[in-house]
Amino acid sequence: MNFKLIKKINQHSGSLYAVNYWKSKNLLLTGGADKIVASWDLSSFENTPFSIKTNSAILALEITPDEKFLFIGLFNGNFHVIDLQTRAEVKFIPFHKTGLFAISYSDENKRLILGSGDGTYSVWDTQNFTLLDKGKLAFGKIRAIQQHNGKAVLGTSEGNIVEIDLQNFKVKNLFQLENNNSIFSMLYYPNKKVWLVATKSAFIHAINLEQQKEIFSFPAHNWPVYKMEWIDNNFIATCSRDKTIKIWNAQNLEIHQRLEFNPHKSHTHSINNLLYISSLKRLISIGDDKSICIWEKQS
Repeated sequence: MNFKLIKKINQHSGSLYAVNYWKSKNLLLTGGADKIVASWDLSSFENTPFSIKTNSAILALEITPDEKFLFIGLFNGNFHVIDLQTRAEVKFIPFHKTGLFAISYSDENKRLILGSGDGTYSVWDTQNFTLLDKGKLAFGKIRAIQQHNGKAVLGTSEGNIVEIDLQNFKVKNLFQLENNNSIFSMLYYPNKKVWLVATKSAFIHAINLEQQKEIFSFPAHNWPVYKMEWIDNNFIATCSRDKTIKIWNAQNLEIHQRLEFNPHKSHTHSINNLLYISSLKRLISIGDDKSICIWEKQS
């Protein structure tokens, strides 16, 4: 298994940070510094008429599994809820004061969690978009939020891993990385029942949260690791400020493939986000060079 670059799109006018997939329409949604949510037909690779203009840079995009809502988190802290059927805004939430770097939604409990650049979080009921809980976990950014077994696990810029029980909203500090290492992405790794934590130091740390200890760590890139993404439970993709994507064998965490400008003619600057679309066998990468790279899985 290897990935091949099949298309590079260069139509945005600013760095890209957010990406998601609208499955029923076969549309890729992207957003970033140019303040536009753009859409791309993944059959023709053409830009489509569906677009949303915002008043601040777009940091996060999330589509609910039933494809009813699109959530948009902005650099100024504003949060927009778009009805994808009517394409109208149904809720505007100016709750946070700084950038929304992380959005996590669970269809199981209908809970939406927002993480902000000032270390604050909020929990929302998506039945009526009422505020359920709020708090402050850090002085810097909350960039990573995952929901797991009815709880939210958040990573902070001070290297803290915090758990929030989504039933009673009790907050529990579980672990702190050495040297207050800023957390950018987290992924549950069932092989060893640990969380993989990607950091500013370019390392990935494996943390057993039940035992509250680090099991192992390894240098993954040369610069901060911005995102980790599962590929069909067999591989893990990572991207970095070092302009590379690495594909790791999920069984032993050894490098399987390295994707970079030479020889692939892909990204020339920091790669900020990844999305794997299992049904299409495609990996999407976006970055500071304003480009969208579409990689196809080869058998």
